[in-house]
Parts: sequence; C-alpha cells; structure tokens
Amino acid sequence: MNPCITRRRTLAAALAAPFALSLTSLRPAWAQDGYPARPVKVIVPFVPGGNADSTARIFAEAYGQRLGQPFVIDNRGGAGGMIGALQMVRSEPDGYNLMMGTTAPIVSSWQMADKAPYGIKDMKPVALLTLVPGVLVVNAASPWKTYQEFVAHAKAHAGDVRIGHPGNGTAGHVNILQIQKALGTPFVIAGYKGAGPAVQDLLGKQLDAVATDLPSTLQLVKGGKLRALAVVFPQRAPSLPDVPTMAEARQPEVDIAPFTAVMAPRGTPQAVVDRLVAANDAVLADAATRKRVEDIGGVPTRMAPADFDRFLARQVATYAALVQSGLLTAE
Repeated sequence: MNPCITRRRTLAAALAAPFALSLTSLRPAWAQDGYPARPVKVIVPFVPGGNADSTARIFAEAYGQRLGQPFVIDNRGGAGGMIGALQMVRSEPDGYNLMMGTTAPIVSSWQMADKAPYGIKDMKPVALLTLVPGVLVVNAASPWKTYQEFVAHAKAHAGDVRIGHPGNGTAGHVNILQIQKALGTPFVIAGYKGAGPAVQDLLGKQLDAVATDLPSTLQLVKGGKLRALAVVFPQRAPSLPDVPTMAEARQPEVDIAPFTAVMAPRGTPQAVVDRLVAANDAVLADAATRKRVEDIGGVPTRMAPADFDRFLARQVATYAALVQSGLLTAE
C-alpha cells in the first residue's frame, strides 16, 4: 500500500478518535433527552399470525412514525407467552426493550407456573392498546351452524370434541375451561404456541374448534373459511354484528376476554414511559390507525396510566381466583 495513503488514514483515525470519544461520552444524556435515539426492540411473546403479532405490528409502525425511530418486532413464542415476557423483564430497563403482549404473559401464565421466573412486579406498565373480543370458531365445513348445535354435539359425544387454544393461561384457554365446566362435558384440549398454529390445524381439520381472540380469525371468518359461533365480549363485536355473544347464547359464565398492552422492564425511567404514553395517546386518536385495529377485530381503548394500573390489578386478581379455584392449572 502507498505509504502516503497509510499515513493519511492513520492521521484521520487519530483525529477522529477524540471526536468519537466525545460523542460516546455524550450519548447517555442525548439518548435520555431525545428518546428514542435508536431502534426500539418490541418483543411479541407469541409466534407470528395471532392477535398479539397483528396488533403489535400496527402499533409498532405507528409508534415509529410518531417517534422517529423503528420499533422492531421480535417474536418469542412459547409457554403461554412466558418465554418472551421473561426475556423482556430481564432486559436493560432503558426504554429500548418493550413487550406488546396479551392477557396471558402479563397477568395469568406466571400465576399458574410452579416457581414462576417473573411476575407483575417485574414489569412496568406503559399503556393499554386494545380490548379484544374472544371468539369460538369452527371450520366452515363443520356441520355446526350455531353455538347450540355445537353444544348438542359436545354433550352427545362427551370427550370427543377437539378444541385448541393459543397457549396455557390465555383467555381462549380459560374460555374452553369455562365452557367445559358450564356444560359438564369434557373436551380434548390442545394448547399451541399462539393462535396461528391452532387456526392452521383447525383449517386442516385436526381440530373441531378453536377458542381464541377475534383478530386471529376475523379475516378467515369473513373469507368464508371459518365460522364464528359466538363472541366473548359484553356486546356484539362491531366487525361481526351477526354473531351472538356468549351471554346471548345462554352461556354467561364464559366471560374472560383478552387485552393487549405495552409493558417494559421494571425500572424503566418514568420520563421514557411518559413519552411512550403520549405517543400511544396520539396513535389511539388517529382515525386511520383505529380503523386498522378495528378491521382486524380489536377495540382500540385508551386508559389513563392510573386507570391502567387499576385495570391490571383487577385482571391479576381475577386470574388468581381462577387458579385458586382449581379451574386454571398448569398443563
């Protein structure tokens, strides 16, 4: 190599080093004042294709547009969402490690685990994203046109009906247990690492039904590949107005519906959380984003931080009661 070129490169590196060092020393203050200063990792504790994944991608894109940095989805499915949630709570609490999760990893799965590796105390609540109708679906080729026909078959063939759910401790799992208890009829219950794989097995006729969240199945219902028998929500879902609620189907005991929310590791600076809350409020006020969420079956819902804290406390208590009653147990 030409010695002159070598000397010029050496000189350039020497001149750049103090400048680079000064930038490095300034980065923490700059990053704190201008959060986010780099891409943010968003863990989705389920495999792609389900409600958590679909909802997270809509909100991650909208957050990125509002805050000027990519919010990058990282799917970490398994153990009712606990694998992804555990990774999140063990991450650096700096605002660059978030989770967009659902009911299971946030309030229920860890309550069911023996010596759970984390709990609600290890998470910093950020914001509620959506309340989500649950749904009981069957293959469009199924002979059951109504929930009542499904019930009649289940009672006549006790122990033969195969029902899937997105994972242990999910709202879909609880709904199956609630139906089973209400009917006094056992099912063959199959848990999956998310709604996507369960729905695929339903389409392939390895299952007779799936209890999950509406966003995971809405397009397939509208496309004529699945049939919704009932929704689990206080009122009919706007996206499926002809489908009765479980209460209308004379099954009011089936009443646990999921939610999606943003959580961070405990210890995440409040200034960062406040910035995320402000961004979330703006996203929820955006008509185009709300429509995208509603189009997949979610109900965009804003809660003030104090209300969200109380909401989570009630959810934790509800699932604690289910565990204590023996209805909800580890698989």
